[in-house]
Amino acid sequence: MRKSVIPCFVFLCVFVLVLGSHKPVEAKKVPNFWIRNLEGDRFDTRRHKGPYVLSFFFVNCVPCIKEIPELHAMMSKEFPGSKLLFIDPVEDDSKREIAEFAKKLKIPEAFFYRDSFGSVSKKFFKGQFAFPTIVGVSKKRLIFRHSGIDEDIKEDIREKLKGES
Repeated sequence: MRKSVIPCFVFLCVFVLVLGSHKPVEAKKVPNFWIRNLEGDRFDTRRHKGPYVLSFFFVNCVPCIKEIPELHAMMSKEFPGSKLLFIDPVEDDSKREIAEFAKKLKIPEAFFYRDSFGSVSKKFFKGQFAFPTIVGVSKKRLIFRHSGIDEDIKEDIREKLKGES
């Protein structure tokens, strides 16, 4: 009996060690990219030094209509030094439609980016896109990822961004 307990104990220790050594999802390394907003200004992760937040949306996304103004208000008030990018990866959404969407939400076009080929979005999604999705990045690593927005999610975003400032 005693001999079978030792291998199980060793296996359990090794299993816990291996699990403990994995990085959490937030520690995932984020690849470099660049993208232009609706005004033509370029955002390049290789040149940007501070944390940034990406929000993936599309113009007919009902939950995005709630999320985008809330996220914009919070980020503008509490983290004005952190870059915020609203990225539309849907090929069918035109620049004009995205501009109208921004106007409807009363958010400057400078925050909106069209990723019509999905080159940026594919770096953050494996397979299907989920809308809305908010991603926080700092020092080339993922610090948070959320779908939608509520008070708990906003608090998590605040906590993670304050830790990076």
